[in-house]
Amino acid sequence: MSDEKARDRLYQMVDEALLAGNEDSVHNLFNGVASRAKSECVEIDGPAILEYFWRLARIGAVAVPGDALHVLTFKMPHLLLTDRGRQLLEKKELAPHNSSKYLAAVRRRVEQPDEVALSYLCEAVEAWSCGLNRSSAVMLGCACERLVLILAEAIFEAHYNPWSGRIADKFKKRVFISGLFDEVRDALLHLKGEKKLPQELGNALDRKLSAIFDHARGLRNESGHPTDESVSAEDAEAGLLLFPGFYDLVGKIITSIRAT
Repeated sequence: MSDEKARDRLYQMVDEALLAGNEDSVHNLFNGVASRAKSECVEIDGPAILEYFWRLARIGAVAVPGDALHVLTFKMPHLLLTDRGRQLLEKKELAPHNSSKYLAAVRRRVEQPDEVALSYLCEAVEAWSCGLNRSSAVMLGCACERLVLILAEAIFEAHYNPWSGRIADKFKKRVFISGLFDEVRDALLHLKGEKKLPQELGNALDRKLSAIFDHARGLRNESGHPTDESVSAEDAEAGLLLFPGFYDLVGKIITSIRAT
């Protein structure tokens, strides 16, 4: 087992132990993970386990009362999995709390992952985990816009006129992503009407492609300008949860266009 796979397995053991609810303290949690790792012949990386645990604490997935326990007059657990934490951990690789697993899952969903889009996505995940929700929204918006550019290039290269010509004209000028997306959407709707796009992809154009892009662009517009608009952790998290499905759809549309 590679170092990366071993580390991800340790992270998964932490998630599983927390979800099972069998450990009532950090001490017992760490010992339980170490014992399980030993039984599975997974090398124990103490610093990696500790770093991952405090990452979960930082994003509000777990709560550790700490010194407050000494002054309380009622019984309190030494370790608590929060409601938000349970929702995150149950989503497994689709949730951004484990960044390496989340990014790996996104890569697996597309035939040719784009490194530029994934670099923006990686920064969006790390910003979210640090509570920088505006920054996360801006980076996620950039990732989505990168995918729209790639989709527009695929339509241009397929010579779907008049849209290929319109897209070429927009590329010659300063690209405004909203206008470019409108051309892409119109071209795809035309392909759907001509039955040159698989039905499941055509049906997802407004339900998923437009909806998720509008969500990401709206958050980015609110975050990327010096206004008093705030982005909540829930909004930033929602964007990250929606992105894998958006990328999956864009990848399948591009594959379909190139095949026809």
